[in-house]
Amino acid sequence: MSTRFFYTFFAGLCLLMTSLAFAHQQKAAETTVLFNKRSGQLEVMHRFYLHDTEHAVQSLFDKKADILNSEQTQQQFADYVSKQFLVKSAEDSKIELSQVGYEVEGKFFWVYQEAKLPEDMTRIKLYNGALRDLWPTQINMVNIEGKGKVKTLYFDQDKDWLIAVLD
Repeated sequence: MSTRFFYTFFAGLCLLMTSLAFAHQQKAAETTVLFNKRSGQLEVMHRFYLHDTEHAVQSLFDKKADILNSEQTQQQFADYVSKQFLVKSAEDSKIELSQVGYEVEGKFFWVYQEAKLPEDMTRIKLYNGALRDLWPTQINMVNIEGKGKVKTLYFDQDKDWLIAVLD
């Protein structure tokens, strides 16, 4: 009886430890694309779980990369995100985003971008590949605000370019 108890206890402990190990990495990010008429800018705000970015920078750049304490690593990750997020108009013309900044805030890492607000945009075409090249299970949610009702797009698995119809 004690051997059976030991094996059951050990199997349960292994299962618990495995689930705790995976609980830290969320493998999800959220981006807001805001049509800001007041500022005349298309504002883009990317939010990543800090724990995910810690693992990502060590895979993307260097095993010793430190997104918490290294300005260089933070800039590298912001540059990476900027290259992985693309915006096009309905006519397929690229909208050039400039990087505004980045910051660590609580349990999140933020990357900010902007572009001059496109005129008379009725559709927006987006690509969000951030961290999807590292983790096939990564899901990037994009909320589009400031043009009628909020539209939400989900980038996962093989979804590359997605289109939202704007009000």
